[in-house]
Amino acid sequence: MKNRDALFQLIKSMSRTEKRYFVLDARKSGKMSSKYLRLFELLNGMEIYDEKKLRKHFPKHLSTDKAYLYESILRSMRDYMSASSKAIQAKERLMDARYLYERGLYEQSNQRLQAAKAIASELEDQFTLLEVNKEIYSTLFDSRAVVGPEHLEQLQQEKAEIVEAIGEELKYLDLYYRLLLEVFRDFKLQGPERLAELERRLPMHLLLPGNEPRSAQAQRRFLLCNAVYHHLKGDMEKVYHFSLKAVEWWDEHPILKTEEFHRYIINVSNLVNTMYKTRHAPDAAKWLEKLKSEKSSQSYHNERVIFLKLSIGNLLYLLNGHQFEAAHRALPEIIGKMNKFGLKRSIVLAGNIATVNFLVGDFGACIEWTGHIMKNIKTGSRQDIHRIIRIYRLIALYEIGEIDQLDAGVRSTQRFYENNGLPADAFEFRLLKLLKRAFRAPVYEVKEKRRELYSFLQNELERNPATLGAEELLLWASGHLGQSGRQVVKPDKPLSANGAF
Repeated sequence: MKNRDALFQLIKSMSRTEKRYFVLDARKSGKMSSKYLRLFELLNGMEIYDEKKLRKHFPKHLSTDKAYLYESILRSMRDYMSASSKAIQAKERLMDARYLYERGLYEQSNQRLQAAKAIASELEDQFTLLEVNKEIYSTLFDSRAVVGPEHLEQLQQEKAEIVEAIGEELKYLDLYYRLLLEVFRDFKLQGPERLAELERRLPMHLLLPGNEPRSAQAQRRFLLCNAVYHHLKGDMEKVYHFSLKAVEWWDEHPILKTEEFHRYIINVSNLVNTMYKTRHAPDAAKWLEKLKSEKSSQSYHNERVIFLKLSIGNLLYLLNGHQFEAAHRALPEIIGKMNKFGLKRSIVLAGNIATVNFLVGDFGACIEWTGHIMKNIKTGSRQDIHRIIRIYRLIALYEIGEIDQLDAGVRSTQRFYENNGLPADAFEFRLLKLLKRAFRAPVYEVKEKRRELYSFLQNELERNPATLGAEELLLWASGHLGQSGRQVVKPDKPLSANGAF
């Protein structure tokens, strides 16, 4: 292990059930287990990783002991997951077949290969099916079975169909992630020129009617690609249509839904997020309730994904309903579970927490959370969030009278925009200029500067309703001017889309 605290991170990521399973499993191994269980319990009891404390109890061979425990946990978790994962069961049958074949037990080996094939077919797992096909093909003559041309032709036909399905999956998977990169870059395309450039650069013909793929997983990616593409075009009704189709796909493939439940949750969550920008917004509550009632294998990963998506969905539901105080009251429980699941680096969730605090005027907490994002979360995936939370932070510093920090923050924000290549005519750059004037205005000019800011935000929203943060800032500005903005303006799901369609 290269990271000194990799074992600590692994143990902290485990659920209670997983830890209990490992402890019981380790005790079966005899006298050696007590030493490693003691190390396990020490690490499990730590809030933060403490190497010195470990060395007091394990003065010799600590690195070796940690490495052994790390591998032991992973071995145990493979057994633990095998009971509920058909994908793992298929791989295990394949490994069993290889073992039996090496022992000369060809009939038993073939039985295991057929079992692996049946499970992989049920899951439409083309990659495992290709492995099984290769294994059958390569052992056909060694097993001393009677082999005729028809056997080879059948295997070759199966291989051709599998390879075609894999090709489909990979084409749509590649297109999907390339489209997501465009979302991560700007969250939307700016104008028809850039959209046309995208269509020249990527194989968008794959999304045309009539080009629908045949293999199941490629069909789902086809729907998701269309959802992301129409998001980039700004056609939210089409985004809703394809997002809904992607969710319905899971109900048509219940075995896959059970196997990959966390992906289903992500797709439902993105459907809900999309609804806030369409006429389907009133139905969002129904889908949130559906998410809460869904049953799954309660793995740590599933619990983590469900918590993340439900928390974001609930915050957005409350914000879009102007229930800002209710959203604020929900934060302590959300933050507690963020810590439990190690999600303080989720930029979407942290960004929405900062937004809630900004909207209710809890400016101290807004400064704390924007500072957390700036310090601990990389800018790569969601630069749009990093840009807008810096604006929230400056306003929060202004509101509580931290003038020295405000001046330093303005300079830092300008450098951040410049260093990240933000064009001078970008919304955040123009907004920063107006804010600097408002921050420095003498008392008799303050109201005028705020009116300028209010008009700027209104014009921006008329020109581009999807501008991240503009409506939240308009709510703040309208409050200072005594406008009725808090009743009229409907926030556009702050910082909501995480790109994980």
